[in-house]
Amino acid sequence: MNPEQVEASRKEDASRGSTHASARKSISRPPGWLILATGALAITCLVLAIAETNLWAHYLIDRGEFLSLFGLGFIGFSGVYLFSRQRLFVSLPLAIPWLLYPIITQGDEIIDNLSINQMRVVCQVLLAAIFATPVVVIVLAARHALAPRPERNPPTFPWLCRVPGVHALASGKIRQGAGQLAAFLFLLEIGIALKFLGSLMVLTLLLMMAGALAYSRWPAGRSGGTGIRTQNKETAALAGLLACIAGSAGIYFGFHHRPGAYQGSPSAFMDPAQKHAFYPLDRVALSTKPPSTPADPKAVEQALTSYGRTLEMLLSGYHILDRNYTYDFHNHLFLKHTPLLANYKSAGLERIQNARKLAKEADAVAVGALATLPQDDPLTALLEDVKGYVAFNLNRALTLENMSAEFERTPAGLQHAAHLYEGEGKALGSKLRQLLTKHRGVTGSPKIKGAADKLCLISQSIYMEYARHVVGF
Repeated sequence: MNPEQVEASRKEDASRGSTHASARKSISRPPGWLILATGALAITCLVLAIAETNLWAHYLIDRGEFLSLFGLGFIGFSGVYLFSRQRLFVSLPLAIPWLLYPIITQGDEIIDNLSINQMRVVCQVLLAAIFATPVVVIVLAARHALAPRPERNPPTFPWLCRVPGVHALASGKIRQGAGQLAAFLFLLEIGIALKFLGSLMVLTLLLMMAGALAYSRWPAGRSGGTGIRTQNKETAALAGLLACIAGSAGIYFGFHHRPGAYQGSPSAFMDPAQKHAFYPLDRVALSTKPPSTPADPKAVEQALTSYGRTLEMLLSGYHILDRNYTYDFHNHLFLKHTPLLANYKSAGLERIQNARKLAKEADAVAVGALATLPQDDPLTALLEDVKGYVAFNLNRALTLENMSAEFERTPAGLQHAAHLYEGEGKALGSKLRQLLTKHRGVTGSPKIKGAADKLCLISQSIYMEYARHVVGF
């Protein structure tokens, strides 16, 4: 082989090696499908963290919390796949929201029965991770989209380069650009924290901003490494990911199946072991006779409507206590300043006391109405059932008052008091609806001439007040 051939062969080998190196470099980034999927989940988790209790989004952390386990399975299979492609280590930060999601679903169980300071620590750690995850996704996506590559000219983004960190990323200053862009995104999130969470989260984000800026100024280490080192990194990344998946699943199942009453409430909405705490729907037997036209339909209508107004007044008291206990607890937990109703406990209990007065008046009317009805008439059964349901709930109101008085002795206990009345508000409407469904043969009969129409309308209003509430969030 002459010298010219030797030189040509050497250049060809060098060119081939350069191409292989470029190919290796081109795949040393997270795949686009994982970035998009993780970004969607990260935004969802952020929305869940700040959402109010009446948003349907809370299905994802209540009845639909099992979906978080599918997320663990997804990131587990994705991790194995990326490991086989030598791309797991660089994609590892994208596993955070998938690991975090099952823990978020058990957030209330985790902080249950902790002191207020312990609650603050747990909540701020979880919220810091939730707020940081979208930032990590955006920074990773920007890093790999903007970083210069040998196979193309440096990208130019005149308007985008006004965003802190973008110009540095496009110039190849990865650490500086990533840190600056992350700090800028944390700054934007402060607006969300101010509106929904309070001073403590603002302070947390400021600390995260400081950390991002410190990272941007930290001297970059030497890049490169042998194939053995790369394989070690990938193996360690896979082991770490599988360990974190096991830990996340362990927290989910550990708290999900923890024995004992949840949030101190005897309501089955909070503790399925206490279903007997509800009004027994079989207390009054249904009559086998068809309904007949009442002798005094006005008296029956007045009695049923009066009981409906009683329950409506009771619910208004529950709602005052539920909302203000919730705001009071969040003010302590997040150092917020949400305005509260002055003397809200007295205001709520006054409504409950007014409900007792309305119940006495309704009982007096019911005595006269029942006197006009046959004992075995289906309308009699309806009236007796509604009367018993009102008495049952007014009796429970005394239990709730005593329990909430114990809970509110500490700032952490305000959470339990809030969930107590929230659960009872939801139970009140749900069980009333079931009770009227039980008697639908009467309420829908034309023979009673609409005597139960107003009660049914009030019942629907009471039910809808908490229909979209996810108790405990």
